[in-house]
Amino acid sequence: MLRRNVWLTLLVVGGLVLSTLAGCAPPTPQVIKETVEVTKEVPVKETVIIEKVVTPTPAPTPTPAPLKGEITIAVVHGAMMDWMKPMAEKFMELHPGTKVNVIEEPAGGQLDAMIAAGNQPDIFVGSFGYMAAKYAAMDVLVPLEDMPGAEELFAKLDPNTLYKYYGHYYYVPAGIDITVMIYNKELFKEAGLDPDKPPETFDEFLAAAEKIQALPPREDGTKVYGTVFWNDALVWGGWYWNMLAPIYFNINGAKYRVMNSIGTDIVFDKPEAKMAEFFEFCKKAQQFAPPTMEQNFFSRSIGMWLQYGYSWAPNLKEAKDRPMVIGEDVDVAPVPVPEKGMTHYTTLGGRPYLIFQSTPERELLAWEFVKFLMEDENSLSFCKELGYLPTLVTLKDDPYFTSPERKVFVEAMEHALFPEAFAKYDLVANELLKAYAKVVVEGTLTPEEGVAEAAKAAREILGITE
Repeated sequence: MLRRNVWLTLLVVGGLVLSTLAGCAPPTPQVIKETVEVTKEVPVKETVIIEKVVTPTPAPTPTPAPLKGEITIAVVHGAMMDWMKPMAEKFMELHPGTKVNVIEEPAGGQLDAMIAAGNQPDIFVGSFGYMAAKYAAMDVLVPLEDMPGAEELFAKLDPNTLYKYYGHYYYVPAGIDITVMIYNKELFKEAGLDPDKPPETFDEFLAAAEKIQALPPREDGTKVYGTVFWNDALVWGGWYWNMLAPIYFNINGAKYRVMNSIGTDIVFDKPEAKMAEFFEFCKKAQQFAPPTMEQNFFSRSIGMWLQYGYSWAPNLKEAKDRPMVIGEDVDVAPVPVPEKGMTHYTTLGGRPYLIFQSTPERELLAWEFVKFLMEDENSLSFCKELGYLPTLVTLKDDPYFTSPERKVFVEAMEHALFPEAFAKYDLVANELLKAYAKVVVEGTLTPEEGVAEAAKAAREILGITE
């Protein structure tokens, strides 16, 4: 009788266990130990540990609140605006309670004036480097690392495209640009040069430029030039210096930049930085170039251009007479160096998304729109349509970026230097470009005088008195 009562009790509990297990489905059952007392026929109490399975009640999945509100994104006029407007429409279709206005990028100092008036755009598609540093120093940008989903997004990005300012991520890199030399293979052939052997050194570059410039005018009377520089952009500060900088870095082996590592002083006036040699080379090259970019490389009357960025790719389609094709009538190569065997450096450029401070609701909506733009499909579209290299690691193996005509850019990224990221860098770069204009374009200063004048003006900006 004793044994029967004990086993009966255990069979009942076992049946409950099997019954419970048979009806289980996720979430995962939990085993709970419960202590019960079993009374035997004899007046003795025995403690028995019985395990039974209890299925926890799953917590309800919260439904995210629908996005609502209105924001504005400022972009460069032209192809970027043509791409961004449909993307805004697509986002608004996904989130009916939202409105995304796409406006043209404020020119000159207009953006600073808009910020001062509290009328800044929510998102600004800026330039790599100094821009995020400048506005982060003004404390008008939103730190992004703590925004919802930020950790997942930043984990997908190429680390070389990320830079912290004052301990925070203040931008999301939309697309990468790097600078190389593009050259016209047809003009090379006509000038008796080997189109499959572009110049590697400065001397080879200058010799090739001279031969190309000796070619007769085109049928429409257009003069042929050996090279070209974008002198129209000499007032554009850090952005334009970034296009000239590979020449400077190749001369000093990238051991010296414009400013020191913490942005408190300049270093370009040190003799070993070789800024005077940079001015000297550019002055020699300018004699084989038109005064402005009115006659540009895509006119088919320019032999070589040392400032060809990957983002210029869409312009190949608009070249004179017919589209230019890399590998056929034109090709690309690293920017030349003083001597063979030296490293060919380039600069990392591109477009970041900056989010300006406003209200928590607008900042969150702006962030959600940026995350939408950075989804693989949309980011790939951005790169294809606007001519940028990818910032998402997941896109690097896409067939579009492994094609032969883009391989040289991917390879050049190995020696691409991130732009200097200091709040006053743009102002310092402007002084350097003013001196460049006087030395290289106007010829009113010697290279040494240009370095000295730029250094003096830069230190005044930085508040350094000698």
